[in-house]
Amino acid sequence: MSESAIRLEDVTVLFGDYEVVSNSTVSFPQGQVSLIIGKAGSGKSTLLKAAAGLVVPEQGHVLFAGNDLARMSHTENMAFRKASSFVFQDSALWANQSIYNNLNLPLAVHEPGLPKSQADARIREVVRRVGYNESLAIRPAELSSGEQKMISFARALVLDPSLIFLDEPDASLDEEAVERVLEILKECKRAGKTIIIVSHNTRLIAELADFICVVADGKMVSSGPTDQIAQMLGGELLKRVRAVHERDAAIDAAIDAGSGGA
Repeated sequence: MSESAIRLEDVTVLFGDYEVVSNSTVSFPQGQVSLIIGKAGSGKSTLLKAAAGLVVPEQGHVLFAGNDLARMSHTENMAFRKASSFVFQDSALWANQSIYNNLNLPLAVHEPGLPKSQADARIREVVRRVGYNESLAIRPAELSSGEQKMISFARALVLDPSLIFLDEPDASLDEEAVERVLEILKECKRAGKTIIIVSHNTRLIAELADFICVVADGKMVSSGPTDQIAQMLGGELLKRVRAVHERDAAIDAAIDAGSGGA
């Protein structure tokens, strides 16, 4: 069994007197893509934010590499923040700052001694990856919601984190942008990064997910390897997962045949 990158133990999150997440335990495998799925209002986004340390549980523990986020020293917490990033559903860009400053913020916080030429190069690289070609001097309000989402995604990549959290990464995006996000996430997966996503997109599940968590009414209903959960859920999801596995097997066979099986 894969080592856990993030583990939630009996986590409960309250909003007022309402339990948004209730007594949930789950381990997200290191170096794999995990998807959290569930109906609207099920608590999946809050669960993701708890896993990322953005929401403090009323009870329970969130562990990163075995260390409780709530008990980390300032230095340990800063190391966790540098190693992780979060793409918010609503982008969460600083409205009063330029696109450049939004992208430079993680570098300014975590690598304050980085020369401007190197920071500029990092920023140019991430905007190239997400396909952004507009000015970096403008502010977020001048962009479409889809463009803002892609800038948020670029900001999440600028420190080259080992752990990436994404809340509905395909929301507000057109088909071309979704394709680009999918390809970038596949690159991150091949690089061995741990990726944890909230999404109801069956394509993301079929093409990316190694591990699935099912959330309902704030509770962890089930979690496990994708094929196991797809089998449990059945129907269209199972068909899509099987189709991707069959396609990948066919590609591997063709490569082996073309190379003489070497």
